Amino acid sequence: MNKEEKNPPISVDNIYRLNGRVPLQKAIPFGLQHVLAMFVSNLAPVLIVCSAAIVRSTGEHLTSAEITQLLQCAMFAAGIGTCMQLYPIWKIGSRLPIVMGVSFTFLGSLLVICTNPDLGYEGMVGAVILGGIFEGLVGLSAKY
Repeated sequence: MNKEEKNPPISVDNIYRLNGRVPLQKAIPFGLQHVLAMFVSNLAPVLIVCSAAIVRSTGEHLTSAEITQLLQCAMFAAGIGTCMQLYPIWKIGSRLPIVMGVSFTFLGSLLVICTNPDLGYEGMVGAVILGGIFEGLVGLSAKY
């Protein structure tokens, strides 16, 4: 592999190439767009579920401070998950630049659980923990 293949020339035409290098005036807005898209997709499910959740012990909704803490936890967990994908340990991680985050997949079922006065936020947290353990075991048993 020659030097030009390792470091392709900087050009706007490289936007859609895997290892393409684009000029800084294009890279900054594209990078900001990527970061904002990651933030929205990470924070929206947490905001939707937490604004509807009922705390079983009090029967009231979560406070703004509690929702803020959960948003921070979601971003922190997404960062740890991303680092685990980039720098794998044992069988966990892919060595690929994958940005991990919160999923919209379970939004409907979490809303049903957390708005039920008999289960509430506490029941939702228990369901997430059990589901995460189950998913982790299934993931470790898969080949690829």
